[in-house]
Amino acid sequence: MINSMNAINVSLTFCFISTFLFGQESNKYTRKNESAPIINYSTEKCYARTIIVENNMVYTGNSDGSLWKTDLSTKQSTNLLEHKNFGEMRDLASVNGTFIGMQSGSNGLLVQTTPVEFRNFVSPTSEIWHGVFLDGMDFFKSTGFLMGDPKNGKFSLFVSTDNGDSWDTCKGTIDAIEGEAAFAASGKNVQLLNDSTFIFVSGGMKSRFFKSKNKGSSWEYSSLPFFASESSGAFSVSFKNDQNGVVVGGDYANPQLNKNCSYYTNDGGKFWINSSIQPRGYRSCVLEKNGIYYCCGTSGIDVSFDNGKTWKAFANGNYFSMTTDQHHLYATTINGSFQVFKLINVE
Repeated sequence: MINSMNAINVSLTFCFISTFLFGQESNKYTRKNESAPIINYSTEKCYARTIIVENNMVYTGNSDGSLWKTDLSTKQSTNLLEHKNFGEMRDLASVNGTFIGMQSGSNGLLVQTTPVEFRNFVSPTSEIWHGVFLDGMDFFKSTGFLMGDPKNGKFSLFVSTDNGDSWDTCKGTIDAIEGEAAFAASGKNVQLLNDSTFIFVSGGMKSRFFKSKNKGSSWEYSSLPFFASESSGAFSVSFKNDQNGVVVGGDYANPQLNKNCSYYTNDGGKFWINSSIQPRGYRSCVLEKNGIYYCCGTSGIDVSFDNGKTWKAFANGNYFSMTTDQHHLYATTINGSFQVFKLINVE
């Protein structure tokens, strides 16, 4: 992880939440004319770079190492994890009844627990990620992929085939370019397309898209033309199928810049094209739901109906990470809160 990542918080004090802003020039869609509630789950001044929703519960992994559960029916929140040795949680996964939280820092660390017996968690450590800053993880059924910043000149890449209970170093290695790393900004810089296809993006002085079709045994890559600096590059990636994907990022130190914040591909990541209408600045997270892409950052949430070619304003505010269920988009924001939006229905 690039050390200056914490500079993203400089804008936390002056951005707040507004309601929806929609462009309606070229795409027709319908939604109920209603407000988007903000749910505060913590009295601490924390924020979440990772969020999961399942069974009407929202789980947020936070900057103070906490793991909060919020019941959407009662709006009651509970801190499920208070571990003095567990720092900022940068990613969170739900794998066959078990939650896995990822800590970044000088030594990577995972915490595992179940939704029922949260007090009986374990914090396994492993020599394979000693001295590694972990950036992101993803699972497809029992298969998991975990990546971290370069160590000894090579990206730190790990694979699990048993629901994250144990991890091995990927057989394929990737030499990092000087100044190249990854951003653990939203838990969305890594994605599994199936149980054997792993993808992730890098940033900093060089941005690249990486893809393995054999569980990390070998890798191919393509360049991403983001501006090169310690604070800029690719932050998040989302593919809706094998061919169509979007990468977002920019410069978190200059979040208002929007000339090179989004690229899209329609050939599986071999070539990338700059969006003709960009998001409104730096974006830390992108995801796809029902054929529509959403991306968020310090200046709001934007939406794309054409696979990332153009973007429209969706909401104003300061957001870190997002997730969805069947009907809603959940976006984490400042002061221990998340906001709930209705997903767009395209006519």
